[in-house]
Amino acid sequence: MARIIRNYMQLGRVFSAMLTAGIAIIGAYSTGHVLTPSEFMAFMWLGFWFHAFGGSYNELCDIELDSMVDELNKKPLVSGAVSKIQAMSFILMTVFLGALVLGFMFPNLFAILFWVLSYSTAAYYDARGKYTPYMFELSLGLCFLLWALFGALAVSENLHSSLTINTLAVSLVIFVFAVYINWGNAMKDAPTDRTLKVPTRAVVWGYNHDKKLGFWSPHVLYALLIKLVLITAFSLPLLARYFYFDFIPTLASKPVLFSLDIYSLLFILYVIPSQIWIVVRARGRHDREWWTDYIVADIFLTWFAFSFMVVSLVGVLWSLALFCLPFVWFLATTTMIYGKPMRVGL
Repeated sequence: MARIIRNYMQLGRVFSAMLTAGIAIIGAYSTGHVLTPSEFMAFMWLGFWFHAFGGSYNELCDIELDSMVDELNKKPLVSGAVSKIQAMSFILMTVFLGALVLGFMFPNLFAILFWVLSYSTAAYYDARGKYTPYMFELSLGLCFLLWALFGALAVSENLHSSLTINTLAVSLVIFVFAVYINWGNAMKDAPTDRTLKVPTRAVVWGYNHDKKLGFWSPHVLYALLIKLVLITAFSLPLLARYFYFDFIPTLASKPVLFSLDIYSLLFILYVIPSQIWIVVRARGRHDREWWTDYIVADIFLTWFAFSFMVVSLVGVLWSLALFCLPFVWFLATTTMIYGKPMRVGL
């Protein structure tokens, strides 16, 4: 039984499920609503099953690609530990278990609509997004943007009351965040994607792992463009606060140093330098394992800033808790699945 559970946990890639849950949680906080314990747990449940849906359906759609990569031969579908019929049954179960709690905790028409749109976009990304020009880069980000808006709508009485500049910023940041992750994934998987004629930017622009990247490489310039858009999205609450946008609400904040609040200081001292540094680091010649570590580093750095997008409402300690949640979960679940906290090449 334990082995079966581990197989399905691996199939759903649940070791990163709390990143998905955290997106909706931060989306909810961005409205100015303070979550109750039951609401917080409901978002963890919904995030877990939504992530398991996306992960397991992706595994089913990518079985041909995964079977071509030696490092992935122990995946449940590739190894035969889980059959395609069993995988499809698990996928349907993830939808049912999510819908059950959604209807009980957040019976809001707009929340239900965006929940459905999130699942539909995730399914499209898994099934077709990888093979449609530009959609590999954009559709996962759109899925997470909708999921952040779902979190905001789930705790709001209507569409208007859910909309703050912070909600817009959170949604845009997570969209661009995912675009950059998929840029890294495309660079990592360029050789197999080229074989399968997957039209990622890495393939279209001729990237191979033996190619040395310079600052003026189209791949690095593209990465820089994405990060500049991300920095702009992070800056939206500051622009609204310091330039007095009065057409949309902004979460209140208190100055802590030279009239700057905690988020402003974080943006100046951490967001800008960390995002530029991660792009600069992409220069050079890199193999698949390096790109895997690079993606993890980018997730770690950017998720820290993302967790603090609601610091004016929840405070520093709870923002740190939101940052730590997915990594503590990752260590616990990878230990359960693989017998140790992390596995090389995961």
